[in-house]
Amino acid sequence: MLRYENIEYLNLLYGLIPIILLMVYFRNWKSKALENFGKELSKHGLISTFSKGRENIKFALLIFCISSLIIGISNPQIGTKMEEVKREGVDLMIALDLSNSMLAEDIKPNRLERAQQAISRLIDKLEGDRIGLIVF
Repeated sequence: MLRYENIEYLNLLYGLIPIILLMVYFRNWKSKALENFGKELSKHGLISTFSKGRENIKFALLIFCISSLIIGISNPQIGTKMEEVKREGVDLMIALDLSNSMLAEDIKPNRLERAQQAISRLIDKLEGDRIGLIVF
């Protein structure tokens, strides 16, 4: 089963149609201009040969790259079935001060060791929760 996470981005593929039409118009104009102007220059060897095949390959690669980018940002996903996963628990962030003031001996053990013990007890009680630690 193919599904797209951001299917609305596929609408950008419609934007390729005007780009293709403009490029075809520009290429026709360019070849006519080269025919008219190039006759004089080619007599004197001032212009090299113009390769339409090389121009076609460059244009096709450009369209292919833009199409691939659009399909890529729509995030195609392949799988056999959709499955919802429910996650229980909370996300918890703990901020811990590691400055020298935490080493004060006004309580036993010092503030830093007491904070470490409290955090350790809290971590033991929480199951299935995500915990982050910020030290400053």
